[in-house]
Amino acid sequence: MNEPSEKSAGRAIVTFARGWQTLVAVRSLGRRGVEVVAGDQYSMTPGSLSKYCTAKFKYPDPDKDPEGFLDALEAVVIEHKPDDDQPYVLLPIHKESYLIAQHRERFEPHISLALPGFDQIMQVHNKGTIAAYAQARGLPMPATWIPETVEDFHAQLGEMAVPAFLKIRESSSGVGIAKIDTRDELEKTFLQFVDQFNLAPGNLPIIQALVPGDDYCVTTLFNRGKLEACMTYRNLRIFPAKTGPGAMRETVDAPAMEKIVGEVLGPLDWHGVAELDFRWDGQPDSAPHLIEVNPRFWGGLIQAVESGWDYPWLTFQLAATGKVDLDIERRLDVKTEIPILAFLATLNEMSHSEAGEAALKSGWETAKDEFRDGSKRAGLKALLRGLKTGLDPKARLAEACRVLGDHKHNVYDIFSKEDPGPALGIFFPLAVFLKHGKVNLDLITGEGAPSTDDGDSKKD
Repeated sequence: MNEPSEKSAGRAIVTFARGWQTLVAVRSLGRRGVEVVAGDQYSMTPGSLSKYCTAKFKYPDPDKDPEGFLDALEAVVIEHKPDDDQPYVLLPIHKESYLIAQHRERFEPHISLALPGFDQIMQVHNKGTIAAYAQARGLPMPATWIPETVEDFHAQLGEMAVPAFLKIRESSSGVGIAKIDTRDELEKTFLQFVDQFNLAPGNLPIIQALVPGDDYCVTTLFNRGKLEACMTYRNLRIFPAKTGPGAMRETVDAPAMEKIVGEVLGPLDWHGVAELDFRWDGQPDSAPHLIEVNPRFWGGLIQAVESGWDYPWLTFQLAATGKVDLDIERRLDVKTEIPILAFLATLNEMSHSEAGEAALKSGWETAKDEFRDGSKRAGLKALLRGLKTGLDPKARLAEACRVLGDHKHNVYDIFSKEDPGPALGIFFPLAVFLKHGKVNLDLITGEGAPSTDDGDSKKD
């Protein structure tokens, strides 16, 4: 048996050590004096490289070998169980938490958990089931179509609103999501998704009408249906644009959305964390629209922690004692970002300067009107003005400085002077990129695995 150190505040077993959000959890608990044992199916992970990780372990892929994963995790939980009455908490981070919730009876004799029931998770985690749940309760959600078969899809196609988002029902990090502008494009992409993701009837993509506004993420911790902690952040940059995960974020005040989360999860007697995505145009007389629910820790966890909502520690408290203590001052002036992803989003924004494009468009439209009905001379001047503004190197440089300046005081998911080791974890996706010339978005964001065997899941 492993004994906690004299100064230990307890011990935690965390999973999905490759996730940047897991690194946030490891650091959060470690700084509080909790001994952290971090596990993953891969070896070189940010969480395991942290100085706050006291031990690490490997487990089989929970998607491909769920029984092997459960056996390995149960063995680790028993191996590291303290001999005294120190708090001992299992803190699953990603989708493996669903499997743990389903088989919680294997763990609860040895370790504490703060997880919703498996049936509760199934009610909200799937984009199709949460849409049906929201529709049945009159919750504000974009118009959504949930075809059960390809025949259903074709029968409803004429009534589906475009532009829209096409989404597979279970995905993360923008995978399996496409923005659609026409019904022809909708039909073509729908059938492509069915084939690409090998989707069976009853699990086909949903179609969700596009609503105006920005992306907001409401983060929560519930205690048996009671909302204990709640904060909201807004995605300032997304990559890929319009369909990808947030790459840069800021904390905001959003009481209207936070009221809705209680109406969504409270009736389910939710227990533990969850993150809910919304879109809102910022107008006080318009309702925010619920997009989806992530019944687990989320990619932008650092935004909450840096703003004073320390969810890993609060969840540890909830599991260990049944209550939480919001003991830290909270802030609304924090910005955080994902390395690489935020820089790609910035480059994308710089290459598509809205100011430049607007000037070019305005100049061209004015010139057309003048050429047709007015003065050819005035039309030429308008066109030249548009070109000068749109292509002016000085203006473009100023725009670049403004955009790059957004990074100046940001907090990064990975980099930390007092805990530099996890930065090495970023070389794993880069190595895959150099070898294959591409790397999937899940890997960059810490949300998933590469499509090759480069993870070396069989070696220490």
